[in-house]
Amino acid sequence: MRKKVLFLAALLAFATSQLYSQENNGMLYRSDFRLGITAGTNINLQRNVFMWPDKNCKLTEILDSYKDIPAINVGLYLGHEHDIGSTGKMRLGIDGSIGYSIDNWKVDFKNDTNGKITNITYSVASIVIDEGIYLSYLLTDKLSVHGGINFYEQLLLPTIPLITSDEKEPPLVPQTTKQKKHPEGIGIKAGARLRVGAAYNFNTLLFVSGNLFYSVPFYNTTTAENLTIEHNLAGEGNMGLIGKYRDFIQNVGVMFTFGFKL
Repeated sequence: MRKKVLFLAALLAFATSQLYSQENNGMLYRSDFRLGITAGTNINLQRNVFMWPDKNCKLTEILDSYKDIPAINVGLYLGHEHDIGSTGKMRLGIDGSIGYSIDNWKVDFKNDTNGKITNITYSVASIVIDEGIYLSYLLTDKLSVHGGINFYEQLLLPTIPLITSDEKEPPLVPQTTKQKKHPEGIGIKAGARLRVGAAYNFNTLLFVSGNLFYSVPFYNTTTAENLTIEHNLAGEGNMGLIGKYRDFIQNVGVMFTFGFKL
């Protein structure tokens, strides 16, 4: 009798452990947290700043010289997905990231008095916080597609322009590059993004995902400020250029995330 009781107790313990294991596995399937590293790029769809000389300046902007350089974005990612519905294929996700971004643009001006070309390149660094909600659909056990909306907030850090000059007309004398720090102050930018993408699960732990974004800002403190270049190549005086940031500049981008599930 004693052996039977011990056997039944052992059997009950084994069955309970199996049920507990299956429930945990099911919960991990129905709901998981995700950690990872995210990186990508984006570019403005319109020109985001206009510059022009003041009345005493002899510089003229060269036609079609303005260029937006694709931004560089890196950050840390945190997300969560949970099954919805009865099929086990539809999932609701929320995620977010905090990262560092560098946006660049450049424009060339010709000096009407001596033919020199002045190149101005701006690098605008920012801290970006991003949060979103999306729906995901499992095509297979490993592959899913998703779409949703994100909101983002950027802390724009002081900018540093790089100013160079070249003699484009004879005698073609190269000029020394000068770099002057020129803080424009800290700004704030916020907006919304539409996103579509896909994710691939290598196994129950590792995953990689990619997202395409279309972004529209709805708040930008820098648009209320004039942009000025305070120093010339000699590091003194005023270059005679002023400018203005534009509101509501849309951009498109792509971000990739590599991480693991908890």
